[in-house]
Amino acid sequence: MIYMSTKLSDIGKASARGSLFLFLGKASSTIIMALASILVARLLGPENYGLYALAMITPSFLITLSSFGISPALTRFCAHFRSEGKNQKVVSLIKIGIIFKFILSLLLSLVLLLLSESIAAWVLRRPGLGLLIRFTSVYIVGQMIFNALDSVFIGLDKTEKSGLLVNVQAVTKAVASPLLILGMGAIGAVLGAGLGLLLAAAVGITMLLFSLYPALDNHSGGDNINFIQGLKLMIPYGMPLYLSTLILSFITQYQSFILALFVPNTEIGNYTTATHFFVLITLLSYPIVTSLFPAFSKLSTKKNRNMVKKMFMLSVKYTALILIPASLAVAVLSKEAVYTLYGSQYQLAPSYISLSILSVLCAGLGAYVVPSFFNGQGDTRATLGINLLYLGLTVPLAYIMTLLYGVPGLVISLLAAEFLSSVYALFLAHKKYAVSVDWVSSLRTVVAALSSALLVYIFIAFAPISIPIFKLVAGGFLYVASFLVFAPLLKVISKEDIKNLDELSKELTPIYPIAKRILNLEEKILALNVTL
Repeated sequence: MIYMSTKLSDIGKASARGSLFLFLGKASSTIIMALASILVARLLGPENYGLYALAMITPSFLITLSSFGISPALTRFCAHFRSEGKNQKVVSLIKIGIIFKFILSLLLSLVLLLLSESIAAWVLRRPGLGLLIRFTSVYIVGQMIFNALDSVFIGLDKTEKSGLLVNVQAVTKAVASPLLILGMGAIGAVLGAGLGLLLAAAVGITMLLFSLYPALDNHSGGDNINFIQGLKLMIPYGMPLYLSTLILSFITQYQSFILALFVPNTEIGNYTTATHFFVLITLLSYPIVTSLFPAFSKLSTKKNRNMVKKMFMLSVKYTALILIPASLAVAVLSKEAVYTLYGSQYQLAPSYISLSILSVLCAGLGAYVVPSFFNGQGDTRATLGINLLYLGLTVPLAYIMTLLYGVPGLVISLLAAEFLSSVYALFLAHKKYAVSVDWVSSLRTVVAALSSALLVYIFIAFAPISIPIFKLVAGGFLYVASFLVFAPLLKVISKEDIKNLDELSKELTPIYPIAKRILNLEEKILALNVTL
């Protein structure tokens, strides 16, 4: 039996609340941005839209190259010092982080202004693109300050403000870009993207000055940190995460290069379509992973070893309980989803989705929790080591497997690299901090999800329905209903889990009535299972 202590319950509630706001913010902004992108593409036309995309490559690259891990450092130390009551240090670090980002963004903008013509001519091979690149300097300033503010709000458990900023940025871009395009063409699209970020940054700074700063100052504690001390604290912590980001970015580009070498265009198109469906999993995983980061930052294994072990185990269990069923639902309904959204000409995409989505099963090994755990404990070198292993496995495996088997070979190589790096990550976490996962629970979650998937697969194969969207909807309802039955029958969840989940979901006021009914149903099925 795993009960949550009062402190662990409070941290869990904050994490659950944070996950909900991050999910709502991410989902709504994704929809708005998708609609805005469609509108921008239609207004610009293929040629100008291509120029807009090319112009945005350089600022995006410069932002990634110069992050130095400051943003995750702000999240970690805001959460850590605030949990210790050292609010004065929190205020100091926020000021240092934002000022550093602002100065660096101005320097990068200046570099871009001076080298825009050279970048256009020698790097992008588009001599006439220099003017458009110069206007992206607005985007650099806005994006870097926005990233810092977003990390601060997450670290302070103010995820509703993070969600607000994301949507301010999305709405502003969606409104400004089309209007500016009508008079300025591609330059208008660039300015619209920059203005969205600048306005969101301005809103974020306003909230900091008039809401959060006064609250922190009223409960001040700890000493001030000067500018140099702050950078010495944040950069060594954030540098391994910065290098990890570069590694993951390289792997993404490497995959594209390998595909271009060995795979026909048709298969690449199908695979690209398949990757779009990972957005559904990202919408679920991003809020969980992001909210767990500050949660683990509040606990130290030196002071709260048993509490950390419980939190780690429960985090893996409940993350797997969400992500594994969701991933297998996407897999079993992939054909109907692809044919509904993209058409039957993408015949290879469903099999690519079903194969790729298996990587989410590593959630049962803690793949989505371990990075947040290490980062929260300040052990960012461990995160870098895991990503270096992933890189070392991916580079040779992807090349060989793609050469031999095309897209399926690439996917299998990525699955192997993900599995092996997840096993190593869990081993490292257990060795260094004595944390572990509930293996029986992870296995039962997979069995319950597979049982539901098998039931839906049989239904789709024999149902007298020919229209894909009807199969998709019916199959989706059947999957959810069957998993809610299989979960208590196969003892994926226990009475203690239902109590814990009820306690956590009380903070989620908009969805608690629905969650309460589902948990009551699970409890009745569990009681029936015990009686039988």
